Amino acid sequence: MTTQARSQFTPRRTKALLVLLALLTGGAAPVLMLVFSTGYAQWGLGLAKMPEVLMTAHAFARVYLWAVLVPSLVILLGILLYSRERHPDLYNRLWAGLAAGAVATVFLDFFRQLGVIHGWLPSDTPPFFGKLILGPQAPLGAALTVGFLYHFLNGASFGLPYALLFGKPRWYWGIAWGLIYELGMMTLPPMAPLFGPFGSKTGSPALFLITLVAHIAFGAVLGLLVERWVKRPGSILWIVKETDHG
Repeated sequence: MTTQARSQFTPRRTKALLVLLALLTGGAAPVLMLVFSTGYAQWGLGLAKMPEVLMTAHAFARVYLWAVLVPSLVILLGILLYSRERHPDLYNRLWAGLAAGAVATVFLDFFRQLGVIHGWLPSDTPPFFGKLILGPQAPLGAALTVGFLYHFLNGASFGLPYALLFGKPRWYWGIAWGLIYELGMMTLPPMAPLFGPFGSKTGSPALFLITLVAHIAFGAVLGLLVERWVKRPGSILWIVKETDHG
């Protein structure tokens, strides 16, 4: 390798590459499995009946899982291990975002369970996630276990880009972040094709309102924890340009 080629691999460029990879592997890859697989069945093939949607989406998700999601998580783990000593500011934002997103999902689930118990939500999401990954005929226990793991992985993946991109803004900005994901949930597969944008096909505002409250709670907790756990303020552009501090 020439001196000129080596000089292009500066710490700043390396960190910028790690940031991009982390956003793709930890921020985008998990939730896109759900959107792409159900979107392929619902929008791509025009399927509407849940058994057909689930079967077709499972076939897509099974390929995505091993071709994209698992390699993405391995890469993300590698980024965490690599950056722990070499780029501690980046490492801090990565683990803080992932952990805060996972914890915030517990608070989202409080309202989600209220919605399921009182019939405000037409279905429960973890069993659907589990059958999406394992197949429609998967036993309920296995589907619940895998579904909850994927559910919390998605929550962590929502927290990662928030902490990585924005650092430690005031906690209430987390609510705005949660509302962005509520907007996506209400307008993208699988929810929008099944129940209409913002639950318009249900004939009741209950689905939209309970998911709205759940995502506000998620965003508030995410914002509080990220503000507390991230060490240095400033956007990710600032962190990339600055020298790392332990």
